[in-house]
Amino acid sequence: MTQGSAGVTTSRLVTLQPHGDKAPLFIFPGVHGDPETFRDLALRLGQQRPVHGFRHIGAQNECEPVRQVSRLAQLYAAELRGAQPRGPYYLFGYSFGGVVAFEVARELVAQGQRVGLVTIVDCPAPGYPKPPPLWERARTHVQNLLGGSPAERVRYLRDRLDNSLTRVSTLLGFVPHVDQELADQTPEHIKHVDAALYEAYNHYQPAPQCVDVLFLTADTPPDWPTAKFDDPLMGWASALRGRISQCSIPGAHLSIFAPENVPVLVQRMQTALRTAERVGSERLVPTVKAS
Repeated sequence: MTQGSAGVTTSRLVTLQPHGDKAPLFIFPGVHGDPETFRDLALRLGQQRPVHGFRHIGAQNECEPVRQVSRLAQLYAAELRGAQPRGPYYLFGYSFGGVVAFEVARELVAQGQRVGLVTIVDCPAPGYPKPPPLWERARTHVQNLLGGSPAERVRYLRDRLDNSLTRVSTLLGFVPHVDQELADQTPEHIKHVDAALYEAYNHYQPAPQCVDVLFLTADTPPDWPTAKFDDPLMGWASALRGRISQCSIPGAHLSIFAPENVPVLVQRMQTALRTAERVGSERLVPTVKAS
């Protein structure tokens, strides 16, 4: 629980599925995301495991947003332990939420708690994918321009301009809303939160830690002409030192949670959670030394 700016007690934790006697699953959304996005996922996971989602810090206008991933992790870990004082903890992060989940796991381990599994969903590590050399990008653009019809050339140039403006806006701290109507309807304090989260992401460098990870990647990569999405771990390999299970799930980045795509995601998660629980139980069995 947190104290809002008007003296009203607020909570960032939203219960998406309350039933079950297994250790709960905690979900962290992406930038501009909301826990309600994951309600269908929570319900399809079944009645054996409670599922909770976190609102972004500042999303209720209760405080200033946070611009460091490490600080976000400290605050979320404190609230998480208020709901579940002891591990094992099961964390789930989509897009930017994957970064938060990974760092919350680090904070919990530093506090002497056990993390059963971190599920990272379609979350590129900062700097991934690495841009190719300038000459190679220029060649790609020239080839794409020469190979299309006049209308396709105009569309290609417009898409490249929009992409460039989005990247510049992000670097300047503005939120790159693609949909202008959505941007106009977004409250100013939410835009402020989004900008803070982009800043946190852009300055984040994941340090290695030994936690078990389920890494899920959308099977339809972004349509970026000069970028190669050829790493199934999306730039995270050097930071993942525990057991890693990687697989793809249907959809593109923004359609992973569409009703037709969720069943495969649920199947992947249920299998990984059962494995994590079994492995965790085996690790807790004391070793008997021969006399």
